[in-house]
Amino acid sequence: METSDVTGEGITINTNMTELSATSALVLLWAEQDCYKSDAAREYLSSLDLHPGEVLFDECNNICDYYNEVIINRKFGVMKLIRNSIDEHPDINQVIIAGAGLDALGIELQQTFRNSKIFELDNSNTDTKRELISELDKEILQNISLVNVDLQNTKEVYANLVGSGWDPTLSTILVLEGISYYLPAETIKNLIETLNPYRTIFEFLKSGEDIDPKITEIADKVFGLISYSCGSGEIVRYSKDIIESEFNTNVLSSLNMQQLELVRTGKNKYFPNAASGWIEVCLLG
Repeated sequence: METSDVTGEGITINTNMTELSATSALVLLWAEQDCYKSDAAREYLSSLDLHPGEVLFDECNNICDYYNEVIINRKFGVMKLIRNSIDEHPDINQVIIAGAGLDALGIELQQTFRNSKIFELDNSNTDTKRELISELDKEILQNISLVNVDLQNTKEVYANLVGSGWDPTLSTILVLEGISYYLPAETIKNLIETLNPYRTIFEFLKSGEDIDPKITEIADKVFGLISYSCGSGEIVRYSKDIIESEFNTNVLSSLNMQQLELVRTGKNKYFPNAASGWIEVCLLG
């Protein structure tokens, strides 16, 4: 990365940072770099300019001043289910991250599970991310494939993954984090059926009846702002019953905000019960 003393006061700052969209920057502002522990992931995140998300960040925090806890818990839960799956089934050595964007999950996984091959799917920013990772450490890219593809074209997803070295005959984990709100359920169903992963990590916005009515307004307002900002349509919600019926799969385990906060922090400060959280992470198989 290029750096220079632009302050005239002997302070060296990064002058070649990559600017994100407002919504992408928003999630990373909430995460506060607390979700990833490896030096490589943290160094990569430090190369991203999060300023475009600051206005949206403030607007959302005015609605809910602890939303950062939701994102940190969410990412903690995704990582926990991946770890559990690989610990229980050591033969799993392929992870597909759908809609990876500029997040550092793939780098964190590569640093944590050195023998695993990571495949990141997205329809933008892949060239930018490849350059950033290459500048960070070219060796990391040996086990991370950045695949530019439209997730709604599952035939293209399959073909491009195989062309990038994915072996459909080997056990795979599919990670669906931060995208279920915006994609049609049919697209997610097709992805799962086409890729036929051994396990799927699925993070989702809960149906209204599963959320405490007193806090339903929080989720509605925050997701309304995010949806408006990124120009998406109606936000998609799920329950465990809908997940099993829509995707023809089984929910093997799930982690709600109450459980995630307790495991992560040892107490329940923001999420005293299951209905106090509006996002959940589950393991499908």
